[in-house]
Amino acid sequence: MTSTSAEIPSKSESSSKPETTEDVKLYVNEQRFPKTWTFVRVLFFVVTFPLCLVLGIIRLFIGLQALVILCLMPKRLKLRRYFLRLVLMLIGVFVNIQKPPNGDTKPSVIVSNHVSVLDRLIIECSLTCSTLSVRDIPLLIRLVIGSLDLTPRHEAPPPTTVAKAHLETSDIPILTLPEQIMTNGQGVLKFASWPFSISSNVQMVCMEVQRLHVLTPHLTHLFSSPVGDFFWTLFCPAHWVNVKYLSVSDDWREKNPEQRALLAQKIISTELGVPALKLTCHDVNEYKKTVVKQLAKPIDIDSLVRQVIEVLPNIPESEIRADLIRTKDTTQTIYNLVRTAPKEVKKAPKPTSSRSSGQGSLFKDPVARANMLELKKAELIADGRRRYIEKHGLDVKP
Repeated sequence: MTSTSAEIPSKSESSSKPETTEDVKLYVNEQRFPKTWTFVRVLFFVVTFPLCLVLGIIRLFIGLQALVILCLMPKRLKLRRYFLRLVLMLIGVFVNIQKPPNGDTKPSVIVSNHVSVLDRLIIECSLTCSTLSVRDIPLLIRLVIGSLDLTPRHEAPPPTTVAKAHLETSDIPILTLPEQIMTNGQGVLKFASWPFSISSNVQMVCMEVQRLHVLTPHLTHLFSSPVGDFFWTLFCPAHWVNVKYLSVSDDWREKNPEQRALLAQKIISTELGVPALKLTCHDVNEYKKTVVKQLAKPIDIDSLVRQVIEVLPNIPESEIRADLIRTKDTTQTIYNLVRTAPKEVKKAPKPTSSRSSGQGSLFKDPVARANMLELKKAELIADGRRRYIEKHGLDVKP
């Protein structure tokens, strides 16, 4: 649907959004693969890895040659867009364009959410565009899209200056990704306002990417590189990308750049069905620094063991310690132990004065609290099911 009537979030709505860097972990991935591996997933990975590796190498050679050809083709050539879409299909990226822009539509700026390293190529399948200072992607892809600023960072002029100078001499629109960093797609970061100060003639785009792979590796993670993300794109069997072009409200041109940024973020997040966050790319970078510092610090396993024992008192300490050495995370260890030994999990003892004085720090973690509520819910459902079967004398296999 087209969100033409969306309004700027009110203060009451904004206040409910995450505000601290602690909430960043909900919207970024800290590693490529999920933390839990089942036997079936491991088996499929072992079987499919050689095939995916061969597929990735073949795609790499095909993609490199095709990208070189794209570099030689004029950007205004309509055939170039169809050829680019074919190249993406050959490397396993299938693009579905919903509500493509009219041929008469000539925006000055294109604004989109940022979900993968190939976002710029995906958008150019339907609309010829150039981009600004894309040093965060491989050089060959940078040349294909047509970067307007390849000077060193300390010598580069402001992006708005480069963009406005380009639009004075060309009608090719500028593609911007105002989130400025990739997330896991569970929310839309706060948009930077500078893309909306270039021009009021803006075309908004929202993208969704689904990856077909038994292990469901993430498109990107907190410590990944653009080259690594590109490799995993070639390695995975297929990707489905939905691209939708959105329209703006009638009073769009009357708003200032900050208001346009908020409104664009709201429209795109509503279309994707995810929250519009107050977090910015700077918050994500700060969270990354925090994670690096935590990884550098020695971990007190004994303290973590005591925290898990408070929740799962009937699980042997040796099992808890062994799992904590592997995960180094209390929440993940509790989840693993409950899955592997559900019959041994009993109700946690009532909080004592010693825990209320600060030793029960685990329960301050909202993720841990949510997990405990889910465990309690599962126990109640299982207990109710058992009593119902016993009452009616049903012969049901557990």
